[in-house]
Amino acid sequence: MRVGLFAIFLFITTVMLAQQPPQWVTIKGNAPEYADFSLVMQKIENPISGELSDLMVISVSDDGSFEQSIEISSITYATINMGKYEGSIYLEPGQTYELILPPFQPRTDAERFNPYFIPESIELGIANEEAQGLNRMITDFDSYFSQQYNANAVNVFSRGDIRKAQEIIDQTDSLFHSIHPYFVKYKQYAYGELLTLAYKRNKRKAMYFTMKGDSLNFSMPSFQRSFNTLFKSFFTSYFSSKQGDALRDAYTKTTSFDSLSTVFRKDTLFTNPEIAEFVLLKGLYEAFYSGRYDQEQIIELFKQAHEQGSTLNIKDFAKSLHRKVTWLRPGSAAPQFTLYRLDGKERSLSDYEGKFVYLNFMHTSNHTCKEELQLLDILSKDRELRRKLTLVTIIMDEDPTAAEKLVKDNKYRWDFLHYAAMPKVALDYRIRALPAYFVLDPGQKLRLSPSPSPGESFIPQFTEAQRKYHYEQLRKEKPKTKSIYDI
Repeated sequence: MRVGLFAIFLFITTVMLAQQPPQWVTIKGNAPEYADFSLVMQKIENPISGELSDLMVISVSDDGSFEQSIEISSITYATINMGKYEGSIYLEPGQTYELILPPFQPRTDAERFNPYFIPESIELGIANEEAQGLNRMITDFDSYFSQQYNANAVNVFSRGDIRKAQEIIDQTDSLFHSIHPYFVKYKQYAYGELLTLAYKRNKRKAMYFTMKGDSLNFSMPSFQRSFNTLFKSFFTSYFSSKQGDALRDAYTKTTSFDSLSTVFRKDTLFTNPEIAEFVLLKGLYEAFYSGRYDQEQIIELFKQAHEQGSTLNIKDFAKSLHRKVTWLRPGSAAPQFTLYRLDGKERSLSDYEGKFVYLNFMHTSNHTCKEELQLLDILSKDRELRRKLTLVTIIMDEDPTAAEKLVKDNKYRWDFLHYAAMPKVALDYRIRALPAYFVLDPGQKLRLSPSPSPGESFIPQFTEAQRKYHYEQLRKEKPKTKSIYDI
């Protein structure tokens, strides 16, 4: 009877928390090392792709003090990028947090554009004790459970030792027995990774015990970790299972997202529409990048999911995934920017409309960039190519001084822009490593994205892209006589 009463209490409390009106949460503190900085606090926008959205911008004054408030309606996991560190915190509506920031350590330019660089994750310090509760509870739980997981994972997996896994869970629960609804759900999801090891021959049971309940907390870090473990390469495994026959057949017939959802919900494990559709979106997202499925079909399914999804969450996730898989895709509009040339003159991407543009991103301390600038110089001196193609280089050095000297010493004669006036340009073009190249057509759509470097097969690929563009334009204009592009 006690268990039943507790379950009812937990359900009612969870519903009340989910429906509570927005309340202010305040972040404040003093960190002189961050004087005059703007710290961006972010939250997970899409747990499938890992994309972030800005929650608030914290402006640090010249004496190091800061204070910023925002309204939130539920507990929110947030992060702040602070150079070599990424700080995290759980924000509860109605709370004030006096933060203790770590010593400032900026990333080097090499680290900024190293696609494998990962900032060190730390929990943000909270000075005021009354606000420490949930964060301290989760930190202590994570530390203890991680130790137990690491010490026992190999044996649990090799033996499929369900009893040992449950023993670890029971022991952990006895030490961390708070009935805080968020924390209770946090633990349930965290145990999913261990259960996945134990139920290696029956993954469906691990899925059931981890995802049970009427709703999912998509933004909870423990949910994201377990979900990604449980449903990794889901289509590949599910399509080959007995339960997956119907969904595989429906997908093969290129049916609609709504129809896929209806078929999928016939599986007793996925009768909840939101859970079923979230798993479908996860599967489609992985399938898109696997190279084994029709990308155009998946793009269309994301579009339909945005329109047909059973909840606002599903619609928003689908919209975000559609945007991500089509962003920078050949044929899509090139992200716009307005930057300054190294000589101080303003240039916008729109200034190059009507021309083919070979857009490239460089850093003067990068040896490969320096070598390829010399190759770009050779292209710039080819008169015939110069009539067809405009070179534009965006310099990613924090200080443009070295770039100015490099351009002057080598007498480079094309537009060099500096990213500082609009740092977002690096995000818009997803610059993770340098150098990076794109070819834009006269209508400012991406033709080669990414493009070969000048030292690769650039000339033949550009020539073919140019030919296709002109052919498409002629087809649109429907000329009465044939042209050479019809040959």
